[in-house]
Amino acid sequence: MKTRNVFKYIGFGILGLGFVIGVIFGVQALWNWLIPELFKGPELTYWQTAGLFLLSKILLTGVAPGSRHDKDSKWRKKYHERCREQEDKVQETGTVTA
Repeated sequence: MKTRNVFKYIGFGILGLGFVIGVIFGVQALWNWLIPELFKGPELTYWQTAGLFLLSKILLTGVAPGSRHDKDSKWRKKYHERCREQEDKVQETGTVTA
């Protein structure tokens, strides 16, 4: 049973690695097809594309493990509470205040 699980994890790892490599080749193909023609930019190698992909991942999503849903939900609750307070004030006074 345990060897079956090991093979399953190895298989998923290989599939995941193949997916990442495929995405990098896809980004490289799109870049080399569009950017040099549209903006007279450089063509990228595989490793330059991998670096660009990693940099965009870091800049757009961050590097911290896990999710930040807890922060988002606290912020949303606070925001919705303030919106409700504002709505109540508007209904009571009939005017909008900042």
